[in-house]
Amino acid sequence: MKLDAATRAALRERYEACFGKNRARLRVALAPGRVNLLGEHTDYNGGFVLPMALDRHVAVIYRTRSDAQIRVHTADRNPKHCDADDSFAADARRLSPVRNARKKWSNYVRGVAAVLSERGARLCGVDLLIWADLPEGAGLSSSAALEVAVGHALLDAAGEKCDAQEMAFACQQAEHRFAGVKCGIMDQTVVARAQAGCALLLDCRSIETRHVPVKLGGWSFALFDTGVRHKLASSAYNIRRMECENAARKLRVAALRDVGLDELRTRGSKLNVTEQRRVRHVVTENLRTIQFAHALAHGDINEMGHLLNLSHESLRKDYEVSCRELDILSSVIRIADELDKDGAGLAGVGARMVGGGFGGCVLALVRPDRFEALVDLVRERYRRLSGLQLGLAMLLQPGDGARVATL
Repeated sequence: MKLDAATRAALRERYEACFGKNRARLRVALAPGRVNLLGEHTDYNGGFVLPMALDRHVAVIYRTRSDAQIRVHTADRNPKHCDADDSFAADARRLSPVRNARKKWSNYVRGVAAVLSERGARLCGVDLLIWADLPEGAGLSSSAALEVAVGHALLDAAGEKCDAQEMAFACQQAEHRFAGVKCGIMDQTVVARAQAGCALLLDCRSIETRHVPVKLGGWSFALFDTGVRHKLASSAYNIRRMECENAARKLRVAALRDVGLDELRTRGSKLNVTEQRRVRHVVTENLRTIQFAHALAHGDINEMGHLLNLSHESLRKDYEVSCRELDILSSVIRIADELDKDGAGLAGVGARMVGGGFGGCVLALVRPDRFEALVDLVRERYRRLSGLQLGLAMLLQPGDGARVATL
């Protein structure tokens, strides 16, 4: 989301349709979505991840109030329509999650307010409007972007400050407690700390980071949305995490990060067959992530494509978080050159599912100059094989981390 004159005017219009006009200044907190280039389901196992922030965002537009209430609306693209609302005291130390299914989205807001209050922030009354050009449920971490954007808005309105990584930790804690998702630290960290033009290699144990330049030459990363969101995703995430924790206990390690391939071979008999597969994915995915970061920094397209393909197969067979639609879509993208009737060559050196699984998006390496033709071919082939329409397809640009600006 670029804050050009037209965008600023549109955000002001949306805000004033909900909260009215007055002379107080409007501010906006922008937090990017992210795509994880490699390192899927390794973060909560203390491993390595390589996410990249996007140039699509969750925006939280805000203005202070004279009382001590925090009011929040989430608006769709119709600037005169607000589809849900919530309100609670600015001193949120004793705040509880909402149970109303229609308003459960506000638990991300409530959780951040509660955790920041508990950590000593003196929040003030504020009106918040949430708007995004980031699709929900596509594996782009819209929840972490919402959390970090809300955190920046609440602190900035109150004249408080917070270190970027501390903000990430606070938002992770909010998601654990209020949304009930035991997420790792990857999403919030990259949303808070990303650097434009780079991916972020993160050691999820030490929280050490390294910005890796995105060198792709004439290639680009792209996302293709399956258009499906299976209900299994959230429950399966927590089950996989529990399976990994059980395996770590049996192997007597703090986290699966501490297990190597040799150790898996020699001590794998302590695990049941399912646990062996889960551990094998985590161990090999950690290795692939380090290899991918090296290939990215050196512009080795073929190696990156190969690693993307290996990652998808591991997620499909060992971690079992793929689904029919993800498998079809990733396969069609990989063989696009073979399907190309005009022989000009499209793309397809590598593709894999991203995010928690059971729907969402496929990440691929593509040639931007042939992207439209590739999308046409993939859309037709995906519809024929899956019976579904392809969702969003877009080229990705590495974006910057969360920031605050004046509207």
